[in-house]
Amino acid sequence: METASVPQEAGAGTDTRVPAYRFGVVLLLLLATFIFLASGPTGDWVPLVAVVLQGATLLAAFYAAGVGRRLWRLGVVVVLVAFVSAAAAIFVSGDRLTGALFVLNLLFVAAAPVVIVNSLVRRRVIDIRTVLGALCVYVLIGMMWSFAYTAVGSIDSEPFFAQQAHATVADYLYFSFVTLTTTGYGDLTAAHGLGRALAVLEALTGQLYLVTVIALLVSNLGRRGGLRQSQA
Repeated sequence: METASVPQEAGAGTDTRVPAYRFGVVLLLLLATFIFLASGPTGDWVPLVAVVLQGATLLAAFYAAGVGRRLWRLGVVVVLVAFVSAAAAIFVSGDRLTGALFVLNLLFVAAAPVVIVNSLVRRRVIDIRTVLGALCVYVLIGMMWSFAYTAVGSIDSEPFFAQQAHATVADYLYFSFVTLTTTGYGDLTAAHGLGRALAVLEALTGQLYLVTVIALLVSNLGRRGGLRQSQA
């Protein structure tokens, strides 16, 4: 039976004894975030709830990865600052402020994959925990791009989509995952050069992740030292 652990001191290394179910908790939080944003909520309170969900996801990812105490404390401070900023933004409207809050969400979901990947690489074992961690990273990539699109659409004076003048958070999330999986329905397309460039980068990221990381995990599932063998 695996032994639970608490965050370590910085520099102590990533704990390899963390139970696999903790990455399952991260996946559940990601699912809750996806359902909330995909439901198409509107209002000044939406960025606040998004910050709460993404902050909880980041801290859950830190806990699952067994990061050091200093990084853990830094994460808590950043999440609290983001929460206070989002709460204050309810009383101060503005597209640029909304865009700034989604930039914060972008930073949250960009930090989580880094600590997850670092934890999995240090373990040198491919098992169910590794698979759950890889799934978390894939979903986080899709959300990261959706927040990038939302920030660009909120800050830019021109509509982000050619077909939609007033896009919602749900539209950006839908577009991101359709692009990540290269489904390409075509009902929403980026209207300008920056949006198109980001969409191409996301599609490339999604395909490279599937044909390299996921393929590597599936081929080496259950082998101890599988990562080391594959890199040799």
